Amino acid sequence: MRELETITLEEARVRLLTAFRKSRDGSFLETLERPFLNPVEQRDDKGRRKLHTLLVVAVVLVALAGTSAAVFGLHIWGA
Repeated sequence: MRELETITLEEARVRLLTAFRKSRDGSFLETLERPFLNPVEQRDDKGRRKLHTLLVVAVVLVALAGTSAAVFGLHIWGA
């Protein structure tokens, strides 16, 4: 088992900044989408980013809710 390593706050800051700089292209869009990406499997076989499973489920639920609201709304108003 590896020995625990103690680092200073400045070393931790430098390591984190280096990791973030290596992992992104710096675009604003990627900064916005970062929280929704799968943290374990970042890329698929073709190199495209994978979306987080919870984001996919949320999109499906919003679509179902919208469809239900439209169908029942039209039904109630007699259209």
